[in-house]
Amino acid sequence: MNYSPASQSDSTDHRPALVAAYRCASDVADRVRLDQLGGRTPCPEYDVAALVDHLVGAGWRAVALGRGEPPTGEEFPHVELAEASGQLRQASAEAAAAWTDDRLDQTTTMPWGETYRGSTLVDMYLSEIVAHAWDLAAATGQLPSCDEDLAAAALAAAKAMLRPEYRDMMGTGNPFGAEQPVGDGATTLDRFVAFMGRRVDWSSTTAK
Repeated sequence: MNYSPASQSDSTDHRPALVAAYRCASDVADRVRLDQLGGRTPCPEYDVAALVDHLVGAGWRAVALGRGEPPTGEEFPHVELAEASGQLRQASAEAAAAWTDDRLDQTTTMPWGETYRGSTLVDMYLSEIVAHAWDLAAATGQLPSCDEDLAAAALAAAKAMLRPEYRDMMGTGNPFGAEQPVGDGATTLDRFVAFMGRRVDWSSTTAK
């Protein structure tokens, strides 16, 4: 995912929300069935199996960034479904330890050439993990275990960083589609996923 290379991010410390995002994703991954791995997802380029790989890989990349390790543009490795939930739980604990106060102020240049403060990277991966946890839940007929505080933090992070010109930059819906409409009674999680370009009523049976 591509985000604005803002030198300043939202002043809120979203490290606790990042840790909570891993737990949400872990709970969703734990309920995926083997017979669902070939199914469609809201991410046109991923089936369920590929989305699991990407979700776990993004989680570990956030840990590595917290440790100050140089990022690479390598594809994420395959993860067996039986291991996905546990890896996300482990990554949650390691991310909590890696993202120190000092690391929030340090900068990192990402593989696409833009430089970000650590606090911005926390927000970036918070948004990514919550969005893909929702994608995986939607693809497998679940309700994601994402509470109001986590959804609100993810929405704030996404609004701070997502540039309008990145929408549909690599084709329709890739890496982000246009912001989608939501009804008056939309939840905060609905508003977050709609901002990220997802249809809140997405279903694998109606996806094209």
